[in-house]
Amino acid sequence: MRLHVVPLAAVAALMSSVACAESVKITNIGHGYYAGPLYVAEKEKIFEKYGLKPEISIVQGGSLALQSVIAKQADVGVLSYEHVLTAAVQGKRVVSFFNIANRPVNNVIVDNDLAAGASKLTIEEKVRHLKGTKVAFPSANGSGEKMLKVLAGKYGLQLPGDISTVYLGSEPGSYVAAFQRNLVQAALPVEPAGVMVQKAGAGTIYLNLMNGEVPEFRDLIFMTLAASPDTIKEKPELLRKVAKVFSEAARILKEDPARGKAVLAKEYPKMSAEANSEVYDAVSQTWTVDGLMTEEQARATFSYLQPEGPNKVEFAATFTNEFLPK
Repeated sequence: MRLHVVPLAAVAALMSSVACAESVKITNIGHGYYAGPLYVAEKEKIFEKYGLKPEISIVQGGSLALQSVIAKQADVGVLSYEHVLTAAVQGKRVVSFFNIANRPVNNVIVDNDLAAGASKLTIEEKVRHLKGTKVAFPSANGSGEKMLKVLAGKYGLQLPGDISTVYLGSEPGSYVAAFQRNLVQAALPVEPAGVMVQKAGAGTIYLNLMNGEVPEFRDLIFMTLAASPDTIKEKPELLRKVAKVFSEAARILKEDPARGKAVLAKEYPKMSAEANSEVYDAVSQTWTVDGLMTEEQARATFSYLQPEGPNKVEFAATFTNEFLPK
């Protein structure tokens, strides 16, 4: 058997590159499929390609992720733009610098009784049919609940009131169990929970927000990379590298689905290959490649979220395209 001897110079060069890698601390808002580019970048060693050493932490809840960015405990937060706007109306500045997803990363899922005949209904009729139901969301007053509140108000329903709510977090099993036990009739779960409910035969898509069925939620700033103004001032080259990493990872997801699915199958090993493929196909409709953001998108996102606070939002100050690859 012939042994392959690696030259000492090559080993030394490799060790040197690892030692010289620049650390980047990243907080992810939760373990959701929406963060696909992060998982690809980590597993495909794209961070290392750009001289970065990622330190990734996952927190449960947007407020914790937001606070880690504000306090500079993290250089970068994988944050919904909702939290950037919420900070803005409270007089705190956090800046999005890469648009990961420009549509919601959840659909409205309903049980089989509500789904019967729904394909023939208009959006208005579907929303009105939710009267008297109990709907599950990941968290109280989150983006999913706010989106449904906008639709309910538009078509003459009150949320809460005509529609009651329950909060189940992000774990897929919680939604599958809730549907199977008839504890809820509808939900807006973060994927992969929606697909897992469908795979269990307990529900189906009612309003497809991810494919753009509902006009109000088609072109938004939804899930982003965000940083504090201090980090932007102190570490611009670091953020530029991070944007390159995510742009390359997003391009893999959009242009090489087989490779992307293989990577995400490792991130979600308990899912079947079929389920992983279905989740991928659904969520890939929301991912961007260029990460670009516009003020029009920012205003469209604000119009349905309507975060409450004493300060007027200067939309141009809540995002920047400065660090995107040219």
